[in-house]
Amino acid sequence: MNILTAMKERRSVRAYSDKPVSREDIETVIAAAGLAPSAINLQPWEFIVSYGEEKKRLVRRLKKAHAERKVSCGPGTAKPLPQKYAERSRKALAVMEPKISQTGITFNRFIEEGSCSFYGAPIAIIVTIDRVFPAIRYLDMGLSVSYLLLAAHAKGLSTCPIGLIVAYAADIADVLNISSEKEILLGISMGYADETAPVNDFKTGREELSEILGWYE
Repeated sequence: MNILTAMKERRSVRAYSDKPVSREDIETVIAAAGLAPSAINLQPWEFIVSYGEEKKRLVRRLKKAHAERKVSCGPGTAKPLPQKYAERSRKALAVMEPKISQTGITFNRFIEEGSCSFYGAPIAIIVTIDRVFPAIRYLDMGLSVSYLLLAAHAKGLSTCPIGLIVAYAADIADVLNISSEKEILLGISMGYADETAPVNDFKTGREELSEILGWYE
């Protein structure tokens, strides 16, 4: 698959079929993530895969934690978003809302339960980094996650990166026995998309090139 085509086609999927994902395909995707560039070849990324009964146990714990704490989904900024970013979010929500309403779940509940795609996906991937690294190494982590998402798409698998689960990092670490020396940065749901699900029947837009490019010559 052409890499530019994969970039244009890929979308975040929030509902999955029960079709199993082979261990071989999972390992191929993770191996591709390991091909990403990193500063002085530190390769600081680590991925923990949860599936089957262990995945179900993790989901039960996350649902319980959410019911108790009800962490809401947001940009995580200390100050209000500048208008241009707020408008981008508004446009995305306007595309999502009609599709979500077809599921029988209220839009607000869907937004609040940002980890919902984690619940239904056959595969849950936890992205971690050793706490010895400074925050700038998150750049390497982002590169690696991008490789992972595109590799999954190339294999016919769908994904959805979920930052909200970091709010439940202690619960995840407890269930999966993740060392306190590791920082949990992200969760990624992975599996085969349920193509009949309304929540998968949209793709959010992107800004024009002129909005993101500065040019000097």
